[in-house]
Amino acid sequence: MYFEEKYLKSQFNNKLKGIVQEMDSIRRDKDRPVDISLGDYLKNRHGMDMAQFYAEVGVDPSFDTVHNLFTTPSEDVRWLVPEIFREAIRLGYRSSPIWPKLTSIEENTSGLSQIMPHINMSDATPKRVGEAETIPVGNISYGEKKFSIYKYGRGIGITDEVRRYVSLSVLSIYLQDFGVKMGYGVDNLALNVLLNGEQSDGSEAAPVVGVGTTGTIAFRDILKVWIRMAKIGRKPSSLINGEEMALDIMYLDEFINPLVGTPMYKLNPDVSLPQGADMYIHGAVSPTQTLVVDPTSALIKLNAQPITIESERIVSNQTETVYVTFATGFAKLFTDAALVIDSSLDFANNGFPVWMDYLTELEDNMNGRP
Repeated sequence: MYFEEKYLKSQFNNKLKGIVQEMDSIRRDKDRPVDISLGDYLKNRHGMDMAQFYAEVGVDPSFDTVHNLFTTPSEDVRWLVPEIFREAIRLGYRSSPIWPKLTSIEENTSGLSQIMPHINMSDATPKRVGEAETIPVGNISYGEKKFSIYKYGRGIGITDEVRRYVSLSVLSIYLQDFGVKMGYGVDNLALNVLLNGEQSDGSEAAPVVGVGTTGTIAFRDILKVWIRMAKIGRKPSSLINGEEMALDIMYLDEFINPLVGTPMYKLNPDVSLPQGADMYIHGAVSPTQTLVVDPTSALIKLNAQPITIESERIVSNQTETVYVTFATGFAKLFTDAALVIDSSLDFANNGFPVWMDYLTELEDNMNGRP
């Protein structure tokens, strides 16, 4: 058997079980579990990718099946199967979600309950100081907030016919699709935190503002939010919408019509307004709403358990069920790094929240008003 001969001559002969156990110990570390795949391990330890590894051990993904790997005389080879499944699922999971583009930082952690700082806006606005008066002191303070991380999972039933007759390459395509759906589910988690915060009392929900003319959204409505967020130090470079709102925004003249001619005078805005925005379309956002996000300051993702693959044989229906589980959660970093524009509300009655109104405080302080 070609596969068996190649494997016995390879540098991995009789080492696969040890490699998988080493990776599992890294994933299950009680203090800092790390999401490591077989592809990551091979690249870091042996400088090879999965294709080179398959060639080294004699596996042909376009021909070999799960049954082939399970029926080889070398039991060591069977330890490859869950890693092949995991590699495919993880590839799909990482291929198309939007949460990595909206997350400022991703960290590994232990435990399903976390406490992190809640950073308050600094009291640093300059104040008028009279002759021989004491210079007032502002404070930068923080509190603490607690939030939960949850475990998520799903089982995949693989029949004996699939094990015997479907190649690893074809099976991997279906497992990647399973991973894509996992990624879409994690997108829902991220967007729920962006919109509603992670606190049960809704204290960190994104503020909602209206538009100039209810029932429609104009470029001015978006620009107004960009300016306010930029003035308080945010970089509102991402828009997330449902399908209908995305169509409305994409068809605004300011986004589709080229500029003809040169204006008589040129304005150079004094704030860091985005020259464009990344647009993401997701069903978790209301049809009348647009979520404006600063990805550098909005979210943190904490991982308590990397993707874990386990399986059990169900003899009664000749099926092997593969169980995929992971534990993760999101938390807000800065509440003012995400804001919602709702075209069903008017801005006159639904404007910026008081804590985003930096202008009044600045004017009062600089002019000596209490």
